[in-house]
Amino acid sequence: MHLRHANVTNVRSIRRFHWDIADELGTEDLAGWHVLLGDNGSGKTSVLRAIALALNGPKQAPALRQDWSSWLRQTCDRAEVNLLFVPHEGWDVISSGAPALKRGGHPDLLVSLLRKEREVDFVKESGAEIGLDPSFHAWSGERGWFSASYGPYRRFSGGDKEMERLYHSYPRLARHLTVFGENVALSEATEWLQGLKFKALEAEKIGHADGGDSGRLLQHLFDFINDPRLLPHGTRIDGVTSDRVLFVDGNDVSVSVDDLSDGYRSVLSLAFELLRNLVAEFGAERVFDSDPATIAVPGVVLIDEVDAHLHPHWQRRIGQWFTERFPRMQFIVTTHSPLVCQAAEHGTIYRLPRPGSDDDGGFVRGAERERLLYGNVLDAYETRSFGVVPTRSESGHKKLERLAALNLQARAAPLDPEEEEEREQLRMILPTTSRRETAP
Repeated sequence: MHLRHANVTNVRSIRRFHWDIADELGTEDLAGWHVLLGDNGSGKTSVLRAIALALNGPKQAPALRQDWSSWLRQTCDRAEVNLLFVPHEGWDVISSGAPALKRGGHPDLLVSLLRKEREVDFVKESGAEIGLDPSFHAWSGERGWFSASYGPYRRFSGGDKEMERLYHSYPRLARHLTVFGENVALSEATEWLQGLKFKALEAEKIGHADGGDSGRLLQHLFDFINDPRLLPHGTRIDGVTSDRVLFVDGNDVSVSVDDLSDGYRSVLSLAFELLRNLVAEFGAERVFDSDPATIAVPGVVLIDEVDAHLHPHWQRRIGQWFTERFPRMQFIVTTHSPLVCQAAEHGTIYRLPRPGSDDDGGFVRGAERERLLYGNVLDAYETRSFGVVPTRSESGHKKLERLAALNLQARAAPLDPEEEEEREQLRMILPTTSRRETAP
């Protein structure tokens, strides 16, 4: 399953969000890296939450314990989320008894939130495309229709234990929990690895040298995560014990996963939880098939602030790694980093309107998109997508103005030794200028 379009209306700060990537890409191959840009307060998180809500449906929603009245935009009594899907044959199962899809038709759904006197009601409606009830497809519980969402606070421990019980009582909804709040940790991932290790040891005791199915799966996971393009400085997973998942860091020191830096834990918790959910949905043999280095499973993955805690070098390559290793997955990510955009060569970049503006936002196209994909960071910060961000401090601008004054003075007459020394020092400090800066 991929999303063909997503429309969000009157959810929190969002007046209207229209995202139709099939029209934008001109193809039905919708996998790839789809970036949402916007200022703080522009609604990036609200977009992801609205999509995640619609993917799960109103029957699952009460378990999220949200204040739904806060979801409706002020002065509005109705909010809507409309999704249109592209299912994948052999992966996404439509329930028996469902009407046949029209040729070229796509399953869709529409969820509305209605403000009433003292509460907010959900209204489930079939979308306009084919009128097929979502309980036959996205909400059916049938195999496939895979989706998952990850909020900006990705970690292995420290979450609300009561909320984490939803991993067992609402397993599909649980794939999306962290995008709805900061109080959920991805604790199931480490417990899963420890469970696999225990089963592998049991299998070894009865004669399976490779640890049986669990041992083979664990080795696939090790090989997948230890791809040197994922973790920097040669960091790698080294073992699993009854109480720890162990890594070897760049200094060749054994470290528990809980003691790694925030950046490592953010990426690893996301990667392991995604792998755990895929194996739970489709089985290890189908996830790690003939090419265990690539997982060719379709689905939708939402990631809020994918760049959180990551060094700029890691920000640049994180999207490339995910799209190369999950080539059929549709990643929809939010970011404040232009480096994250570089992975959207096969994908899209969408800019949300600035808070308080009348702009509707839209896809980034043409030369501006090219600068985000192929230009340097300064080029990206000077695009409309980032609001022409100042790249130099106020003190830096004063030094640039002083350098310009010395350069002009030198054209009229030779500088004295102190001035020449000052000019050379400023040239060392300010080796480059942007298109909007001048230093004659």
